[in-house]
Parts: sequence; C-alpha cells; structure tokens
Amino acid sequence: MKLIRLLSGVLLSWCLGCITLAHAFEQAQGFDCIVTPSQTVNLGSPVPGQLVEVLVDRSERVTAGQIVASLDSRLENASLAIATHRAETNTEMNLRKDAFNTDLKTEKRLTSLEASDVASKHERDRARRDAKLAGWRVQQARDDLITYQLEKVRAEVNLDRRRIRSPIDGLVVARLHEPGEYIDSQPILKIVKLDPLYVEAILPMRLFGQVRAGMTASVYSEHSDDQALDATVDVVDPMGDAGSGTFGARLLLSNPEGDIPAGVKCRVQLNEAQTTPAN
Repeated sequence: MKLIRLLSGVLLSWCLGCITLAHAFEQAQGFDCIVTPSQTVNLGSPVPGQLVEVLVDRSERVTAGQIVASLDSRLENASLAIATHRAETNTEMNLRKDAFNTDLKTEKRLTSLEASDVASKHERDRARRDAKLAGWRVQQARDDLITYQLEKVRAEVNLDRRRIRSPIDGLVVARLHEPGEYIDSQPILKIVKLDPLYVEAILPMRLFGQVRAGMTASVYSEHSDDQALDATVDVVDPMGDAGSGTFGARLLLSNPEGDIPAGVKCRVQLNEAQTTPAN
C-alpha cells in the first residue's frame, strides 16, 4: 500500500513537472498574434455630390485636416459670395441712421415750435412717433446685419463640407472612386493609422487574471522573426472563449518610422516575471 502511494506521488510529481515544462515551452515559443493598424477609416463625404478631384493616391501619407478630395462646389461658392456681400454691405444701416437723425432733428424743432405755439401738438406727436420708428428701423438694420453675418458663416460651412479632409495622420491604402463619379454614402478613400500599431494576441485561459494593462512583452513579426519588438499591453478582454479556452489582449507597438508592416502574423512573449501568480 505504501509502495502504491509512493508510486502515485512520483507519478503526480512527474505529471506536474511535465505540465510546468509544457507551459514553460509554450511561454518560450510565444502566443499567436497579428499586427494591425491602430485605426482604419473608410473616408466618405458628409454630403452627396459629384466628385471633382481626388488629391491623393494609394501609399501616400496624409495628415489630419489635410484636404484629400473635393466635390463640385460652384453653387456653394455662389451662395458664399452673396452672403459675403450682404454681410459686408452697410448701405441699409447708413440710410436708416440718416433717417433717424433727420427725424430726431424734426422732433426737437417741432417740440420747440410747439412750446411757442407755432406748431401744433399733433405735429409734435407725429414727429416723435416718426423718430421712434426710425430708431427701431436702425435696430432692425443692425439685427439684419448680424443675420447676414451668420448666413455667411453657414455658407462657409456648407462650402467647407464639400472639401473632404483626412481625420487622422496615416497612410492611404485604397482609392475607391475617381473624379466625375457621383458620391452619396460610399467611401472614397481607405486610410490607416500605423503609429502606434495594435498587436491582437490570443492567450490561454490559464493566464487570465495575470495579464494586465501596462505589462511589457516582446513581439516577433513574421516579417522579421529574429528581431524582438517591445510592446505594452493596452486592453485585456474581460471574458474568455469557452470553445477555444482562450482570451484576447491588445498590445501597443510603437512604429514612428513606419518600418513595421501591419497585416502580418506574429508571436508574442509576455514578460515571464509579470505573469507569475502572486503567492
């Protein structure tokens, strides 16, 4: 009986050792991952219209705010010219100010004459009413001018919406439409952000709870297997996949020079000291 217990203990220790060695080998080999852009934008137009020009092509770099395409904007240019003319023309304001000043002088003169019994009270009251109305017309002219200035801003916005700008610093990977085509909701360009890169890793559930944001890891891309790339854990999935017994984690990989390609497979090795459970 003692011999059986001894053999069972030896066998159990051997099995645990095999599992430990298997885990160590797995850790040394790394886990499957894929390198992807940190952002992918299918860039379209906020308004429909005929595409006039596309200013960039595939493989060209773009910066955030750069105009990359534009729609036909002849109507919007004309609307802006009208709105600008209205906003910058003071003729109506000047006419109403002159009328107001004239009516004020008339009111003062008739008030003086009415006191001397030369003008009637009725004439004085009418002059006072005309002066008050002229004052309101000046205020209306001011309000109209503010409205015209706001209409100018709206016309500028409408025109700018037909200039399509890149929302990110990135690289054009696809040019999907050409000048002359009518654009509604279809994307015109596909732009990706390659700095930083995302490393999407698949990890075994035995590491769940041990992998945390901020941990470091080494990434080996199939593009350069012999070069270790430093990455940092950014996001860890809060749940696993029962079918595969795995969970996902996303790492950030700096790529300021753009020399690390995206869309490739890789292996990730987590820092072993950081994945050791606490005692």
